[in-house]
Order: sequence, then structure tokens, then C-alpha cells
Amino acid sequence: MGQRWKLLLLAGVVAVAALWLRSYLSPTAVVARKLRAAAAAFEEERLLAVMVAVSRGYSDPWGVDYETLGGHLNRLMNDYDGLDVALAVGDATAAGAEVRIAVDFVVSGRAGEGREQILGSTGEPCAAVLLWRKETPGWRLASTLELDIPELRGELEAARTTVQF
Repeated sequence: MGQRWKLLLLAGVVAVAALWLRSYLSPTAVVARKLRAAAAAFEEERLLAVMVAVSRGYSDPWGVDYETLGGHLNRLMNDYDGLDVALAVGDATAAGAEVRIAVDFVVSGRAGEGREQILGSTGEPCAAVLLWRKETPGWRLASTLELDIPELRGELEAARTTVQF
């Protein structure tokens, strides 16, 4: 009887480990980890570490491509010190080689003497829906499908193109 319980316990441990591993390696979980790692790299002002998470074919409805996105991020890193990203990862859905993931975020930093919120605020964070695609060698940010930055709403609406994804 003791041997039978040991085998059942071992089978239970293996089943739990397999379920955890399946969840850990799911496309939505992998993308959420990559997104958090890119946000951490941005805070550390490591532009190349951020851009490795972005597809070379990146494009969005506002006409931003890979190079333009890198330029925007570089400008923020040059203009502000002590960057901080408060990131909340929301719903994520996977379909084949694509993951759509919703995020809310606030970016703050120091310009000169004081600390300021650069994009969004605690009361009104920025919101985005991001499209990630499975590429070689891994998941990359392919597009920003929706974007709401309170400070830039007018500019974003005016710049939005008719590109549909």
C-alpha cells in the first residue's frame, strides 16, 4: 500500500508541474514576461534591450515604424532621468502566432529638479492594446492597435491613419 501512495503522489506532483509549465510557457504568459522585461529595460535606459523586443516590421495606425519608435524612446531616455513605468498588464488573448495584450501604464521621470509624470497619471493612466507576433527567434511587438495617452489625445487622433490590422 505504501508503494501505491508514493506512485500516486509522484503522479500528482508530475501533473501539477506539467500544468504549471504549460501555463508558464503559454504565449500570453511569455508575452507578458517579455513586456515587463522591456519596461524594466526602458527604466534602466537600455534602448537596445527595449528594441530587441520590437519587430523590425513594427507599424501602427499612427504611421510609426521600428526606427521612429526607437527615436521616440531614445528622446524620452535623453530628456528624463530616473524613468519609472507603472505597468498593469490586462487581458491577453492568443490566436496562433499572435497575442493581443491590453496594458495600462504611467511613465514618470525627472527633468531638472523635480519628478513629474510624463505620460498618464495615477488617476488617468495611458492605455494600449499591443499586438505581439511569434517571429524567429521569439515573440516581438508588431503593432500598437489601440493607444490612449491623455496628454496626446488630440495629436493621436489627428495622426491616426486608415491602416487596419
